[in-house]
Amino acid sequence: MKDSNDMDTSKELAFAKELGQKAYEIAQKYYKKNPSTLIKDDNSPVTIADEEINQLVIDKVKETFPTHGVLGEEQSFGLEREYLWVCDPIDGTLAFTMGQPTFMFSLALVVEGQPIVAVVGNLSNGIIYHATKNGGSFVNDMSLSVSKRTLSKAFIYVQSNIKNLLQHRNFYLAQDDAVAQTNPVHGGVFKGVGIAEGLGDGSVWLRNVHPWDIAAIALLVEEAGGAVTDRTGSTDLDFTKDLNGIVLASKLIHADLLKIVLDYDNV
Repeated sequence: MKDSNDMDTSKELAFAKELGQKAYEIAQKYYKKNPSTLIKDDNSPVTIADEEINQLVIDKVKETFPTHGVLGEEQSFGLEREYLWVCDPIDGTLAFTMGQPTFMFSLALVVEGQPIVAVVGNLSNGIIYHATKNGGSFVNDMSLSVSKRTLSKAFIYVQSNIKNLLQHRNFYLAQDDAVAQTNPVHGGVFKGVGIAEGLGDGSVWLRNVHPWDIAAIALLVEEAGGAVTDRTGSTDLDFTKDLNGIVLASKLIHADLLKIVLDYDNV
């Protein structure tokens, strides 16, 4: 295979951006209109909008890149293929069903486990974020950069799930003591975008992380100057498989956040 770092991905990026726009149009058909919702086996909700967007991605990939596959949260095909489009049709479905504007479309082209194209769409307002490997991160084609705040001045996004916060109470208390502010926000992709924009400085996810939760924002954060590891500090990540937690942050504070995680894990 040609080195993915040397690939011309302009066609793939344009394709992903177009899907981001179409995903926004689908989401807007149902937003704040009580869309049909089911509860999956893991107790997470799925709506008709999730299913329509996931199917759209599959149909368009088959049409435009017939040798590629799709790893989607709701439906997949061709998982053995070299080029995989990793998709979360709506990250933050609960926020979507409750009318909170933190739900996002997430799509990454992953080759040999590594994202080389990423598009994230804010489905509440149509804003598109994108990144390419070694090509930088952008919002509506304006360059993104992570923050330059140190840990004691940092704004950290934390999980919004009460059970998670209580389960890992000591970790969150230690993190809160070390930073300026913690902010519980629903939607992992929304958190990642905030870090890439420099609005927030980092976020730690102690739970098991699915590829569609992280593939696109990992590239977005890294190309904006940030760092991404699992909860052990490993950078040897395969974004077609579940990961052992995630630490997303600016490079200024990533090691500091990771130390808090490791101290907590080693107690």
